[in-house]
Amino acid sequence: MTITRPRPVQLRWQSLGTYVQLSVSDSGKAAAAERRARAMLAAIDRACSRFRPDSELNRVNAGAGTWVRVDPLLVGATIAAVEAAEHTDGIVHPLLGRVLIGLGYDRTFTELQPGRALGARIAPPPLGAWRSLEWAADAVRIPTGTALDLGATAKAWAGDLIARTIAEQDRTNVVLSLGGDVAIATGDRSRTWWPIAISEHTDGEPSAEVALAWGGLATSSTRLRRWTVAGTSHHHLVDPRTGASAQTCWRTVSATGPSATAANIATTAAIILGEDAMGWLTRRGVAARLVSGNGSVQFTPGWPEPGAAA
Repeated sequence: MTITRPRPVQLRWQSLGTYVQLSVSDSGKAAAAERRARAMLAAIDRACSRFRPDSELNRVNAGAGTWVRVDPLLVGATIAAVEAAEHTDGIVHPLLGRVLIGLGYDRTFTELQPGRALGARIAPPPLGAWRSLEWAADAVRIPTGTALDLGATAKAWAGDLIARTIAEQDRTNVVLSLGGDVAIATGDRSRTWWPIAISEHTDGEPSAEVALAWGGLATSSTRLRRWTVAGTSHHHLVDPRTGASAQTCWRTVSATGPSATAANIATTAAIILGEDAMGWLTRRGVAARLVSGNGSVQFTPGWPEPGAAA
């Protein structure tokens, strides 16, 4: 297969505590696509951020055990998080907000200071607690004693939503990367193969590249979003079975999927599952690239060869 690599318009800025990279195939529609993406990201931040006192999510957490009226955006993000829990038997868990605060992750990562005091250690909710989470068209109710945290899925879900909206409204092919969660959508009936670079650090050199025309790609890593509390190092991927940062043999996992959300669910689960990840991914037909702690790389079936199309 001959892969046509586009020369897209590429735009980059910061939002949701990470970088945003937007690429569109039609240069004449780049400005409109950027305006749409910025507006949607601002609305998603107001709805879903755990670090904004005025967010819809924090109102839900303050009213745990009761129905709280919210923006439909938070309902959509919550449904995506519950589906992630369903597909992973609770390994990707949406009710770890109090646990993360207890581990010291109580503000944006850029505001975390090394050596700060540990909060009160919070036991994780039962693995199946997510099944008690309820929603309606404009309201959410979480179980008493829990707190919603959408950090495992919200960026990828937002990327899928925004990429799809731009493709449909502006009739252009689009790639949107939110901190490495990559969503691809087609809006002009053509198929464009996009080269996607994979890196373990947002500002690091790419370690791999694949070409994708649809769906998504995600990378989860324990090398980013790390902090030290009381002499102990933590990272943001929490094992809901223990309430601690996942002890894993993989420092980075990348995966492709039918959407950025699906790919992100797979990579997050793989980091937490550790030695069981290869079998779990293979049984589900997920094409993935796994980097061990010593830097060795393994692949599940279906991962494209360098320069090949996925």
